[in-house]
Amino acid sequence: MEESSASAPSLIEIVNRTVGLGYYESVRRDVFAQGPETEALEELTGQVGDDAVKRATVFALLGKRDEAFSLLGKTSGPVPAYILGKLLLEEGRAAEALPVLEKAHAENSGLELGVLLVEARVITGDVENGRQLFASLGLPSEDGRHHYLEGLCLEKEGDYKRALIQYERASSLCLDQASYHFRWGYLLSLHGDDDEAVTAYERCLHVTPIFARAVINLGILYEDAERYEDAMSCYAMVANAHPDNYRARMYLGDAEASLDMYYDREKEKERSRRNQLLQIPITDFELSVRSRNCLQKMNIHTLGDLIKKTEAELLSYKNFGETSLNEIKRILAQKGFRLGQGLDEERSRQKALPDSEHEKMLSEPVSVLELSSRSQRCMDRLGIESIGELIKRTELELVSQKNFGVTSLNEVKRKLKTRSLSLASG
Repeated sequence: MEESSASAPSLIEIVNRTVGLGYYESVRRDVFAQGPETEALEELTGQVGDDAVKRATVFALLGKRDEAFSLLGKTSGPVPAYILGKLLLEEGRAAEALPVLEKAHAENSGLELGVLLVEARVITGDVENGRQLFASLGLPSEDGRHHYLEGLCLEKEGDYKRALIQYERASSLCLDQASYHFRWGYLLSLHGDDDEAVTAYERCLHVTPIFARAVINLGILYEDAERYEDAMSCYAMVANAHPDNYRARMYLGDAEASLDMYYDREKEKERSRRNQLLQIPITDFELSVRSRNCLQKMNIHTLGDLIKKTEAELLSYKNFGETSLNEIKRILAQKGFRLGQGLDEERSRQKALPDSEHEKMLSEPVSVLELSSRSQRCMDRLGIESIGELIKRTELELVSQKNFGVTSLNEVKRKLKTRSLSLASG
């Protein structure tokens, strides 16, 4: 009697199937449908022979991305380029993926490569060319990829509300695409909707192999909600699935240490007190009518505004004389401040004038650093929009923000170091 259904293929049979542009996706899906143990995947590396694409695929499934990148980078053709580009995009390395995908797409303008190339172009800021290629792909509106790419374009164009709608649709239509859930969750978290972001990121927990960036960000949100055991579970999942992911190991260590903050608490108390003083309105002080009117006309409303002015600037204003100046100086001295102090502090944090290439780099949005949710939220709270604004901040200013600890600080410093930049001293 014949069997009613064919037995499931073995892991080696899945990996040894015909290689094409859809190879990596189908192998990844079918391998993890069997829920193999790590040891079984390890054995595959010795069974697939010298085929670089197949070996790289197995390494990627094992979470050994460095080995996969090394093999794929030495192999030419659209298939290795597709896998390499996809893995780089998943790692948040769109700038590295772009030239790989541009070259491959010039040789093979297939839909799969086109979708990845649109993603790489848009994420790296080339929205115009990304949209042009996107339109040429002819993706139907019911295709999740259509909604994902439209969401990317809208996000980069600043239309966050519509981008979120598109990401949610893409996430719902493509439950096996962790990158769609990640982008939806990332944008939600970026704009303060952490509860919805958790929902989006949690979808990634059901996709294999694990999408490291999403699960790490989920762990960070769990920490913010004081769900420390859930957070440690997330970091452990990534560390086990991606042995070379140092962020997961660092965050796991932080979570186990109860996320101790790395800064001088007494200095932070002093800083907070100082900031509160600088926010005091000028109207709270007993000033003469002349002084009050002059300051109002100069758009000086708080102590913080006042210490950014010099004596010469105040005296140059009509009807503002020595009597008013001495009155102002006396008020500032009572609070421990002086005229020009704000300007001096700003100058001390300025770097030497950069050349044109550095100027361009400093004008880039801080989002190009692809920071974690926690770090990016700190940027938002401080109103830091560009890399140039970020390097004017000190370590203390960053770590004094809520839920921003040594791990986040090291992440920011590391990202800046890759651009030969650093935070201000202070």
